Amino acid sequence: MNRLSADGARFWGLAFLGLGPPVCVALALTGPPGPALDTVGRLAHVALFLGLGLSALVLAARGRVALFALLCLPGSLAAATGPEGVVIALAALAAALLTPRPLTGRGRPARLAAATLAIALAVLARPACAPLAGMLLVPFPPTGRFGRFGRDRLAPAVLALLPALLPTFFRTSLAAGAGGEAAPSPSWPPVLYGVWALALLVTPLALRRGPLAPLAERLWLVGGAVLGLWLVVLAQALAPAGHADGLQVGDLLPLGALLVPAFARGRIGTAASLRWPALLPVLAAAANIAALAVVFRLA
Repeated sequence: MNRLSADGARFWGLAFLGLGPPVCVALALTGPPGPALDTVGRLAHVALFLGLGLSALVLAARGRVALFALLCLPGSLAAATGPEGVVIALAALAAALLTPRPLTGRGRPARLAAATLAIALAVLARPACAPLAGMLLVPFPPTGRFGRFGRDRLAPAVLALLPALLPTFFRTSLAAGAGGEAAPSPSWPPVLYGVWALALLVTPLALRRGPLAPLAERLWLVGGAVLGLWLVVLAQALAPAGHADGLQVGDLLPLGALLVPAFARGRIGTAASLRWPALLPVLAAAANIAALAVVFRLA
């Protein structure tokens, strides 16, 4: 029998399907009163979020711990009942498709095409997600191979950015026509944020085996995340009076996908047995369910 792997698709897929749906479905069913079609729309968003998220965990070559954490953050699960959650899952899927280093073999064209499509859809719904296209440009090419790099990587990146140039009507129709807004995020207990902070800080410090991406690529991807944050803030600042919704956590979470290829470590040799620090995000995701039960009991 194969040992449970800290980077195994089966473990993280089952953990996501076991801990994500209870929170998403509960929030979808307990949303604000309205027509039954609103509930159906929220459940459809949840199904799409779970499908894309599961695909990301299965297709990733590294960084499954980080992808699981991104998808199971309280803000991600709360956003899963609306278009914002789909954008988060699309960003995670694009990052997962681009995790192999090097990206070679027969599956390379399909991975590049699927990642380009996922980023394009995310940009279509949220133009501030345009920096996600930077993931298509890593790893950087060796000296003297910029011609092939322009054809194989730069062209898909440009295609992924084109939706941001479409008229505003097409951008808003995707978000508005996908089934309405997400259910309001619950008032999570403060202790839940402490649990997630512990998981997000301790896990990367404890799991430091394997090589990182080159420094230049890490700086490029982190710079893309910072640029995306600036675009989100700028969009809020330029919004007409009365139309700004305020800065939402769901607006920022898709940018976290840029940090997965930047800091996910490569595998050394064969897969190692599951080590306890990798379980911290799983325990934090389980805490989501307990926290939601407390919120519903106090409501």
